Amino acid sequence: MSTEENPAAAPRSLAEALRGRDDVSLAALLRSRPDLITPVPTDLTQLATRAGTRASVVRALERLDRFTLQTAQALAIASEPATYDELLGLMAGDDGDPAVSAALPHALGTLREQALVWGGDGRLRLVRTARELLAPSPQHPSPTGLGPTVREAGAGISPGRIQEILATAGLPSTHDSVSALDALTGLFDDPERMSALLDQAPSESVEVLERLVWGPPYGQVTADPAPRLRWLLDRGLLLPTAPGTVVLPREVALRLRAGRAHRTTEPVPPPVEAAAAHRPQMVDATAAGQAYTALATVEELLKDWHEGGPGVLRAGGLSVRDLKRTAVALDVPEPVAAFWVELAYAAGLLASDGEADERYAATPAYDEWLERPAGERWARLATAWLAATRTPGLVGERDAKDRTLSALGPGLDRSSAPEVRHRVLALLAGLPEGAAPDTGSLLARLRWERPPRADRTGGGPGGGHGGGTSSPYARRTPAHSAEQARGAAARAGGSG
Repeated sequence: MSTEENPAAAPRSLAEALRGRDDVSLAALLRSRPDLITPVPTDLTQLATRAGTRASVVRALERLDRFTLQTAQALAIASEPATYDELLGLMAGDDGDPAVSAALPHALGTLREQALVWGGDGRLRLVRTARELLAPSPQHPSPTGLGPTVREAGAGISPGRIQEILATAGLPSTHDSVSALDALTGLFDDPERMSALLDQAPSESVEVLERLVWGPPYGQVTADPAPRLRWLLDRGLLLPTAPGTVVLPREVALRLRAGRAHRTTEPVPPPVEAAAAHRPQMVDATAAGQAYTALATVEELLKDWHEGGPGVLRAGGLSVRDLKRTAVALDVPEPVAAFWVELAYAAGLLASDGEADERYAATPAYDEWLERPAGERWARLATAWLAATRTPGLVGERDAKDRTLSALGPGLDRSSAPEVRHRVLALLAGLPEGAAPDTGSLLARLRWERPPRADRTGGGPGGGHGGGTSSPYARRTPAHSAEQARGAAARAGGSG
């Protein structure tokens, strides 16, 4: 008998669910959430505990694609435990959606694989920490735009007032507040009775509901609410949560939404579209020219800094004035200058000299780099860029403490930057040879794959693209090591 048919056989905790996994499933978990294995857990109980910590869960949620994240968000507002059918209803709505129905098993499988969800299809449980992060609250509104349940919102209402609401809504009185709130919930969950109730609503009251239905679900009222609001309050369609504040209960919103947790679900990733096509020969020639420009620019930068470049700020990094001077010397805009400086740093070609009057200077590796063939020099830059966690595109912006982020300074590291770069190259490699991507469709695809991502990476070293499309050696980079890419890079550098 399956766990769906026999609740007694279902796992009672995440640790118990992990104990039921085979080695292949456990290996998949550790690959998808590598932070769980550092340091190596002593047993599965410790692994389960670590998988439920806030920091680890946040990292896992940030790596979900949009539809899988939407699935987790729906589970956060579902019953606990939830059934697969309830989850499907929240994702596909009362009318159903074939695309959602087709994609949901894979999304749920991903959540299970990553130990964010456990239990069989009859008893689905979102890990408690994930539920706390995704469930709606006044302080942290849910991405679904939904508010608290009737029971949660009505917990502070006096018993007498709750009975008045039941009477006005046409429900019989009960002996206690708990059963009264359950009766009100039952009314809102019933499509026919709910429709009959809304048919009686004044048009002005319906307009209020329409403004709140997709969130935020909270509104302000005066001590003497207008008639359109009073009609809703008297029937529990709006419930007070604090003096002067009301909320649209979750059950009401879901009924008005035809059961959908999300206004728009995105079960299918948007395609990356081609905006233009170029002859492969032109792409190769343009990319080779860009590769040559990259080498010449870095060489010019480091030649200028070889005997001691600009000073290091007390907090680390380049001053705004020094970045401007560098941009003028290289004859490029300041953001581009910041990229080249950061790239040379990532490649180990420049660093602080460590003296009392600390300045930036070329490293001994720079002299060695100059002696290498052009292809190897470009390969070193490209390899450093792919692996770098620093994001020069953030230079000039402000951090959480309102401090300006400077080139070579603190605050530019983003652990997801290498993954973004590899993913962009992989998506470009999926286009026909010579095709240049539509930037909007590329960004839409990246936002779908990692919706919470706020990181912005810089550009890439010249030679990766020609005419807006990826060159053959850039297409191979995600799947090949630097050594394998060196030959193609050498051809590009040599032809420049």
